Amino acid sequence: MPKRTHRNQVTSVILIHLALPALMIAQQGRTAENVPTSSTAGIHGRISLSKRDDTHPVSMRDPMSGMYTMHGGNGASALIGLSPGAPAKLSERAVVYLESDDLNQGPYAVSTKNPSLDQKNLQFHPQVLPIMVGTRVEFPNRDNLFHNVFSYSQAKEFDLGRYPKDDSRSVTFDRPGVVRVYCDIHSHMSATILVLKHPYFTSPDDSGVYVLSRIPPGKYRVVLWYDRDPAERKNVEVKAGEDLQLDFTN
Repeated sequence: MPKRTHRNQVTSVILIHLALPALMIAQQGRTAENVPTSSTAGIHGRISLSKRDDTHPVSMRDPMSGMYTMHGGNGASALIGLSPGAPAKLSERAVVYLESDDLNQGPYAVSTKNPSLDQKNLQFHPQVLPIMVGTRVEFPNRDNLFHNVFSYSQAKEFDLGRYPKDDSRSVTFDRPGVVRVYCDIHSHMSATILVLKHPYFTSPDDSGVYVLSRIPPGKYRVVLWYDRDPAERKNVEVKAGEDLQLDFTN
């Protein structure tokens, strides 16, 4: 083989090896944030719920002991020595997200900031927490008593045991699905974690306004989740560079 041809082949192999790491990094770096803005759009709107089934516990104060009795949605009650907080706000009870087989393909980068499901005033905050697969969730105890957070859900089963105020435990959610969370000590406490395959989800503000941004063009189902179940689904088509207004009234 002529020396010049051999040198050309060696040079080509070297160039390919140099290019491969850059190509791999480019493929792994795909997230909702770095999709080209020229091909993306958004969905925004307002959530108006005329009839809300308040499943949160109702408190009654015992005038003799000064203690509070919490009556949960299942009729159970427990005597406690802590004044309960206000009912959860809309921002803690509602989530809007997209359903799409295409969006589920990923891959997406998981946020390095761990969200929290707080235990405060004998309630979970928020009551609905949307996350992406692979996210680690913190469970801090803000109450001056023990809590024991657990779930028997198929998507993630765990039991954090009893732990006191200012202590925190964490769980990594590695499978998509709906995770029902409870406290073994306080039966009225419950929350829902929505583990999704993509980052196209959001919580509204307390007035009901929500925004989903940087959405690739396509056809989607927009889901309003309220408390423990989906409240409404709407089919939409998102076109490049266009913003779509979509309101929910339930």
